[in-house]
Amino acid sequence: MIDDDDIPLFDMPDFDDTMRRLSDLFRTHRICRQRACCRNESCQGGFGPPCYLQQRHLFADAILYELDEYRAFWRDQRRRARLAPSRTRC
Repeated sequence: MIDDDDIPLFDMPDFDDTMRRLSDLFRTHRICRQRACCRNESCQGGFGPPCYLQQRHLFADAILYELDEYRAFWRDQRRRARLAPSRTRC
C-alpha cells in the first residue's frame, strides 16, 4: 500500500493553472469567450479555464493533429527571442 507521504500532492501543480498554461501553449486565447484573454493574448485563468470547459475537443484535437504546428510556432518564437537585442540595464 502507498503511504500518503509517498505522494506529495502539495508539489503537484494546480489543475486550473496547468490548463491555463496549456491554453497559452495552444494559443486558445483566440477563441476564448473572455475578452481579457483575447486582449492580453494569453489565458487569464479562472475555473476550468473557460476556454477548456467550453471547447474541450479543441485541446484533444490540438494534441492529436496540430502538435507539429505548435512546435514550429514556439521554435520560431524561441529563435526570435535569441536573436532579439538584450534589454538589460547597465
